[in-house]
Amino acid sequence: MRPMIRSLLLFAGMSLPWLAIAADFSPIPGVSSMKDVAKAPVPFDLVTLKRNWKQRIEAMRAAGVMPLIDIESNPSEDMDIQSFARQMDKEGVALIAFSGQQARHGWSDAARYAVAADPWRYIPTGDGGLPPEWRNNPTGFASTTKERIAKDGYPMMGEYEFRHYPSPDSIRRGKMDRDEHLPLDSPAGHLLFQFSAESRIPFQIHQEIEDQYLPVLEEMLGKYPKAKVIWCHLAQIRYQRRSINYGPDYVRKLIERFPNLYFDTAFGGPGSVYPASREHHATVWDREKGGVKAEWVKLIADYPWRFMVALDLNPFLMPRFSRKVAVQRTVLESLPPSVREIVAYKAAWKLMFNEDI
Repeated sequence: MRPMIRSLLLFAGMSLPWLAIAADFSPIPGVSSMKDVAKAPVPFDLVTLKRNWKQRIEAMRAAGVMPLIDIESNPSEDMDIQSFARQMDKEGVALIAFSGQQARHGWSDAARYAVAADPWRYIPTGDGGLPPEWRNNPTGFASTTKERIAKDGYPMMGEYEFRHYPSPDSIRRGKMDRDEHLPLDSPAGHLLFQFSAESRIPFQIHQEIEDQYLPVLEEMLGKYPKAKVIWCHLAQIRYQRRSINYGPDYVRKLIERFPNLYFDTAFGGPGSVYPASREHHATVWDREKGGVKAEWVKLIADYPWRFMVALDLNPFLMPRFSRKVAVQRTVLESLPPSVREIVAYKAAWKLMFNEDI
C-alpha cells in the first residue's frame, strides 16, 4: 500500500473492505481503448443505462462495499479502459460522471465513446467549460452546451471554470496559464444558469472561494432559483487571507437560502498544500484530532442531500486515482453512519435523475 494512502486511512481509523475486493461487479469492457468503438447513439438510452448502473450499485452493496458516485471528473480519453474498470471495482467506485475535454475545435463527444465502451461505469456528462474553447469563446461554447445537452440527453452539463487558479498539478508542470477569470454574471454565465433553471439539468462551477466573489454568486443564485448548481471543492481556499467570510456558518446560510445549491467534496488530503501560497488549502480537516472538523461534519449531517463525492480526475491525475478515492473514504468515515450512503451515491443519483435509489 502506498504511503499516502496508508496515512490517509490511518488518519481516519478506517476499515478497508473495498481494498480486498477482487470480483468484478459488472462486465469488463471488451476493448482497451474507448476509441475502438463507435459513439453511443443519442439521445442516450438512459432507461437501459440506469438499469445497468443500479445493478452495479446493488452488487457492491451486496458485497458489503459502500459504492461511490464520482460527480466530477475529466478522465483520460487515452486510458486503458479495461484496466481502469478493474481499478474502479477494486476501489468501490460505482460510477464516474465522464466529462470530456474539448479538442481545440468545440464539443468532444468523449462521453459518447466512454458510454459505448463501458455502459456500466460511466454517466455521460457534457464537456463543461475548460480552456481553450471556454476561454476563447465562452458565450458561443455556452450556446453549444445548451444545444448538445438538450439534443443528446445528457443528465449533467459538466464543470465550468469561472474563477480558477492554476491547480497544484498545473503549477508543478509549469502551466501557470491555467489562471482563468470569467465573471459569473457574464453573458455565458447567465446563459448556463438560465438553461439549468429551465431544463433542471445540473451543472458545476469552479469559483474560487474569496470574499470578493461571494456577492455575485449570491446574486446569480437569487436570480435563477431553479438552476441546479454544484459549487465544486467544498472549503478549498487557495489564499486564506482573501477569504474571511466563508465557513460552515456561511455555507449553512447559503443552503437555507438557495434550495438548489449543492457542493462536492473534491479537495486535497490533510497534508495537501497549495504551492503558490504554501498554505493548506483543504480547510475541512482537523489535522490535530484527525478526520473532518466537527463543524463541517455537523453541517453535512444536517443537509446530507446537498453534498456529494467527487474525485476531480483529469488525464494528469489518473495515476493518483487510489489516493483520491482514499480521501473521499476518509470524508465519509468522518460522517455519522446514517448519512454516509447519501453523500457517497444517493444524493448524486437524486440530483441527476430526480429519484431515490
